Amino acid sequence: MSNDTIAGSGLEKMFYGQILSILVIIPLVGWIAAIVGIVLFLVGLHEAAGADEGYRTAFYVEIGILVLSVLAVFIGVLNIVTSILRLVVIYLVCTTTAGLLEVKGDLGTAARGRFAWKFYGGCTALVVVCSILSLIPLVNVPASIASVVGGILLLIFLYRACKSLRY
Repeated sequence: MSNDTIAGSGLEKMFYGQILSILVIIPLVGWIAAIVGIVLFLVGLHEAAGADEGYRTAFYVEIGILVLSVLAVFIGVLNIVTSILRLVVIYLVCTTTAGLLEVKGDLGTAARGRFAWKFYGGCTALVVVCSILSLIPLVNVPASIASVVGGILLLIFLYRACKSLRY
């Protein structure tokens, strides 16, 4: 199996993991789907790590996020740290994938990946600022909207990238 095929297969699992994680908004069933989604995302990262070291680094950062998320239940400020680390994972996945896509010649999808992580970074900055300013009413609304858009851009990139790398 080529590195592109390995990365594409891992990205596909990450894509479906992200989709399942969105279902957390559904009571009870959503939490189960979200846990399955997190596991599937990790499995995808681990699988893609066979294609490039950037995915392996993202895998280790994601494990750190899980540990910090548990600790954030008791130490609230860690939520900001996990948001920043999540951006690191998105950066690593998008730039590593963009590099593979450029070698393959799919420059359009590679450019979308580079844009997706930058947009997601802007959303993360907005969320962090809004978390700090949470005492001001309605300040979280623009951050929520931007985060949804960033998540959609990321999903579209993951989908297109896995299809491009697998075929």
